[in-house]
Amino acid sequence: MDALRPDDPQWVGPYRLDGRLGEGGMGSVFLGTSPGGRKVAVKLIKRELSAAPQFRERFAREVDAARRVGGFHTAQVVDADPEAASPWLVTAFIPGPTLYEVVAKDGPLDATAVRRLGAGLAEGLAAIHKCGLVHRDLKPGNVIIAGDGPRVIDFGIARAVDASSLTATGTVIGTYSYMSPEQIRADRAGTASDVFSLGSVLAFAATGRGPFDAPTLIEIVQRILDEAPALDGIDDGALRELLAACLAKAPEARPAVDELPGRFATRAAAGGGGPVGPGAVGAGPVDPRISMLPAGAPAAAVSPQATHPPTVTAAPSTPPPGLGPGSTTADAGERPRPGGLSRRTLLFAGLGTAAAATAVGVPILLRHHDKAGRSSGAGDKPGPAPGTSKPDKAEEVILLKGLEDGRALAFSEDGRQLYGADKSTIWRWSPSTGAGDAVHIGAQKYLQDVVFSRDLSFLVRAEEGRVRIWDTTTGRIVHTFTLSTQSGTSQEGWPGGLAVSADGKRLAASTGEGLHLWELPSGKHTAVSLSEPGGPVAFRGDGEMLVSGWNSLETLTSAGKSTGTVKDGRNAKVALFSPDGSLLAYGHGGGHIVLWNTESRSEVIRFKDWATTLAFHPEGRLLVSGAGSTVQVWDTVAGKEVGSYECPGQVKAVAVSPDGKTVAIGLSMAITMEAKDSVLLWQMP
Repeated sequence: MDALRPDDPQWVGPYRLDGRLGEGGMGSVFLGTSPGGRKVAVKLIKRELSAAPQFRERFAREVDAARRVGGFHTAQVVDADPEAASPWLVTAFIPGPTLYEVVAKDGPLDATAVRRLGAGLAEGLAAIHKCGLVHRDLKPGNVIIAGDGPRVIDFGIARAVDASSLTATGTVIGTYSYMSPEQIRADRAGTASDVFSLGSVLAFAATGRGPFDAPTLIEIVQRILDEAPALDGIDDGALRELLAACLAKAPEARPAVDELPGRFATRAAAGGGGPVGPGAVGAGPVDPRISMLPAGAPAAAVSPQATHPPTVTAAPSTPPPGLGPGSTTADAGERPRPGGLSRRTLLFAGLGTAAAATAVGVPILLRHHDKAGRSSGAGDKPGPAPGTSKPDKAEEVILLKGLEDGRALAFSEDGRQLYGADKSTIWRWSPSTGAGDAVHIGAQKYLQDVVFSRDLSFLVRAEEGRVRIWDTTTGRIVHTFTLSTQSGTSQEGWPGGLAVSADGKRLAASTGEGLHLWELPSGKHTAVSLSEPGGPVAFRGDGEMLVSGWNSLETLTSAGKSTGTVKDGRNAKVALFSPDGSLLAYGHGGGHIVLWNTESRSEVIRFKDWATTLAFHPEGRLLVSGAGSTVQVWDTVAGKEVGSYECPGQVKAVAVSPDGKTVAIGLSMAITMEAKDSVLLWQMP
């Protein structure tokens, strides 16, 4: 990072600028700090570009599309202002060097690392293209080598300026050495253009130079248009052949981006035909600069772009208690399963390609805490839980004490605290130490829904004839909203679902008579009529969409205006939006877990199993579900289960830590009642 220049602004919108990260054809990129103290990357567009006809409109449209590209592919767009005098864009800041810096410092990558890099970048491009974007400026400086794999940055913005405006302003956007022939000719540049640029970037990674490098710009352009790429420095024949295909002059002759993650990943996992995995006999040295692929991951390297969404065809498990015909979710899972823990190794092989986190094969050990709020001493050999067999030494599950049942769980944004609630207590733990303390609140007469606000400042609880809000620090009641119990079916006073918007400013309660919305802290109330009232309710992260409904999930605006229904969303047990808001996951009453695209309003994938509680991995690719005594992990890209855990009781709640390494599980009843150990931490080292 360089220091700010005298003419640089100190602030862009609400973001304080701390230094310069770089400069390009469209503007400058700064390291900034959000109002909440988070590091962000701020791109400030050149003022003269905003004067080009229709620039602001196109810029705004592309920013909106770019927001949908999330997960581990890219740096997530978090804010933008297309109307500013100098338009700006803010993304999450990803620490790590660029590919250009890595190669400049330590030299070219080995062939296996180039393939892993290719798998990750191709998967990222596929995700970008799925959102209707073309990168148009893929180059080594726009690839961040993060700790969990490569990220594509600065995507989609070059599309906001067409060829005529480039000519008019005399501005070159992108780097010529990595442009496609159609970009050079100012032809329409589609997804195949990004494939060409990907080939050039990977050739640079393998050789330390661009495949069309030349002393002058005119010579570079001529080579891109008329000459074969210089790939003679790549000894691996299969890799050289694949890069040559990507660098074909005709767009239609290049491989489709959808097939590239699998082609790169298959060869990367095979190590050029050699053994797979660290320590394999005969395996060559591993280039540590690009994250290793998990063994067996190539099949998971394909983005979910098939015409028909895949379905897991394994027979559904027996419906958990309370989910059979004629029963309700209030009956589900109040009796613990007798006996000890049965454990299955967590296999995150489906976590993905080189762009994914590298956790694989994480087994679990059961560890008790010797006293509530205090873990066993460091160095002590943990023993098995009462009634369980001695576990494998590599397996680990931590039991947290304090709650009789774990009906609501939530991690703080920094992951340093885990909050849980039962019928009369809010408990706050440090997941790393097990230490914690309790805040006591009034007891419930009946078991009803309970939910924490995103910032954990308050807890919302449904009770008979009312909804109450509790301050999690003091345990005081800060709001009470009364509901009538005198309506025709007496269901109005019994909320079956609760949700709080991410900003904590809106509260929704679903009842058998309709949906209730409150503004916080004013308490302004809106009653909404639904065609099929009842069931779950959920806010999307931006607060602009919510869903609710029993026999038919209905989508609504933030003000409660209906915008349609979710096809086949009947009898939903639980609903949850993905972190980026692009997907809605819900537990279908027929024994399926369904993911639904909020933009196309179409089903993406379904898994044939039950779910009464759901939680997304922070990156958005993995989905954790709970039903009966089983917690399962689903890869929403590969379309399969990639891990499961059999619990010693019925699962009431699940939550995933911000770093994605810990799944908190709340049980309907403590394993040992005197210990009140109803919350488990299923950990990934």
